[in-house]
Amino acid sequence: MSNQHTKAPFRIGAVIHRMYRYYYGIGLQAIRLSHRVRRTVSPGLNRWKRRIALLWKRRVTLPVHRQWQKLKRMFCAFPRACRELRQATKGHPLRVFPSLLWLGKRAVSHYKEELLTLWRLAGPVAATVVLIITLASWGNTEYCLALTYAGQDIGYIDNENAYSVAATMAEDRVVNVDNSFAVEVAPTLAVTIKGDKQTLSDEALCDAILSTAGDSITQATGLYINDDFIGAMASDGELNTLLDGIKDGHFDKNDANQRAEFVQKVETVAGLYPIQSVIAGTDLKDQLTAQTVEKHTYTVQAGDTLSTIAAKHDMTTTQLRQLNPSFAKTDMVRIGDVLTIQRPQSFLQVKVIKTISYTETIDYKTQIIYNDKQPVTYSKVKTKGQEGSQIVTAEVTLVDGLEIGRKTIATTVTKQPVTKVEERGTKRVVSSGGTVVQQGDGITHGSMLWPVPICRNMSRGYFAGHYAIDIANGPVTVNNKPCIAADGGTVVFAGRYYGYGNYVKIDHGNGIQTTYAHLNAISVVKGQKVSRGQQVGLIGNTGNSRGPHLHFEVIRNGVRVNPLNYVKPY
Repeated sequence: MSNQHTKAPFRIGAVIHRMYRYYYGIGLQAIRLSHRVRRTVSPGLNRWKRRIALLWKRRVTLPVHRQWQKLKRMFCAFPRACRELRQATKGHPLRVFPSLLWLGKRAVSHYKEELLTLWRLAGPVAATVVLIITLASWGNTEYCLALTYAGQDIGYIDNENAYSVAATMAEDRVVNVDNSFAVEVAPTLAVTIKGDKQTLSDEALCDAILSTAGDSITQATGLYINDDFIGAMASDGELNTLLDGIKDGHFDKNDANQRAEFVQKVETVAGLYPIQSVIAGTDLKDQLTAQTVEKHTYTVQAGDTLSTIAAKHDMTTTQLRQLNPSFAKTDMVRIGDVLTIQRPQSFLQVKVIKTISYTETIDYKTQIIYNDKQPVTYSKVKTKGQEGSQIVTAEVTLVDGLEIGRKTIATTVTKQPVTKVEERGTKRVVSSGGTVVQQGDGITHGSMLWPVPICRNMSRGYFAGHYAIDIANGPVTVNNKPCIAADGGTVVFAGRYYGYGNYVKIDHGNGIQTTYAHLNAISVVKGQKVSRGQQVGLIGNTGNSRGPHLHFEVIRNGVRVNPLNYVKPY
């Protein structure tokens, strides 16, 4: 037999039995404790209850009972008093008054205390009832102001602000050229109960104020532009016809793809207006269609000149120069320059929205193939690019005939563009000046830079026999200083050329070329594309030259022209 003790099995019933006995004991202790507290506290509570009941009986129950008994005796005497009055009136009706007087004196002497008690009770109750009725009645009462203006009873308004608004409206309706019309600053106002009275709206009150002017007021329709009163016409229909006629003159009513709107906010308001503000239809039309001149700005774009900009905006070149004094002595404008322009503009502007369709070209893309066996100046088109085309449907907005906006609605491609494939060399090339050639973008911007950044001085200008400008001297020497391309383009000559010495010529397209002569060193090669501002060489004293300087020419359609029409030192 084994000596090891075996572990007793776990029984849930035993645990529950122990918990039951534990909580049962707690419950018994709680009951005993509550009984003990009740036995201790109850005598004291009973004593307080008896004292409170006795106090209530002395202070409330008995006094109320005594007063009630007194009032009851007084009320019980009323039938007897009534019998005595009837008995007194049997002899003669007038005997009722002495009887009433005698009964009153007896009531006061016998029931003085009861009457005082009744008064003390009824007085506060009656006052409370009257107060409640008063508050309920006056608390729900609405008030308004009775308005008297210019000695006439105008009507009722909700508050003083309503008069201020209407007075301002009345003043705005008047074209007060002779100051004959004025609105009273302080009319007569009186507070009154509103009841079923109707208060005037701002418009009705304005009309009422104007109606006090008598024969100087008439029924008309006023025209407001951007909330400013312009004038009034006697007929609402004539005014609307006039406005429609102004719009109709700017577009074709029979074209469903066109519509016209006023640029400004236009409103017509019917009401009473001073006769002096009523204008004839022809005069009002002349005022609305009158041409005014306003200043605007224009940003110079590629290909613009002063003359083309002036023509584009219906101006003369002289007028354009007057508005832009900095261009008074030059025809040269640069892309990005901002000019002040003017154009005629109607007092009441009409905006026309047209839906149009047109064919538009699609620019082709360019694909570059690099060839490391060819020099950087090498360029060959392997596939010629072709522009595509598309039909564009757009909504064009014009104001007084000038386009101010265009919104594309739909596009339909009719021909796909063909991508241009161009082969370019990447092999290193060294110029005659010993510099490595860097291919530029060759893009022409339409405006030129001063070709010598370090010097702004000219030793010789443009004149017959010297169709160029010489840039030299100044505060610094220009010898071996760089000169730059005035604009992007392609180098068509780079080498030595007779009296020019070392010489570079750049073609900028559109018949424009520039030359750079007497260079000590050339930084470009023939066929190279250069960017605007890219170095083309070092200034020197080669060729027919008497000192270091840059001989700069501008050639237009084969003719050397004054470079100062294209470049400025400052």
